[in-house]
Amino acid sequence: MTNPVDPTTRPEPFQDGSLRDTLAWVLHSLDQPAVASGDWIAYEVDAKRGTAVALLTDPTTPLARLRRARILWAALRSEGERAEDRTMGSRLAIAAAAAAYLFHGERISNHDDSALLTALRSAVADDAVPAEVRIMMQMAERKLTGPIG
Repeated sequence: MTNPVDPTTRPEPFQDGSLRDTLAWVLHSLDQPAVASGDWIAYEVDAKRGTAVALLTDPTTPLARLRRARILWAALRSEGERAEDRTMGSRLAIAAAAAAYLFHGERISNHDDSALLTALRSAVADDAVPAEVRIMMQMAERKLTGPIG
């Protein structure tokens, strides 16, 4: 008889760890449901990076993936099931535009400078947005406003 607690005798149903990954996603979803929705989209766009934070804060994320993520997060903004999902979709869509501008010097939204700055400042003020993403957006804001003096 095997002991289900002893890892040396417990049969492993999924040798590749896929069940462990699935359970981690479920726990993440329960802990931070709005961020989890954004992470699901990030994982679909770029499984290597896997989360919205990783996708948005990695300077080597390809521009095409930032464009795709922005489109999907914008769809979450309008189609999200809960208000928190819609708000996070909006925040992450503008964060994707910020990352594209900061890391690639490209604009991937139709916002003019004033509208982009307003959206960035609003997202940066939202504590629900992961801190690393807020820092990246502040850097994009500084780049957009240019040197002072």
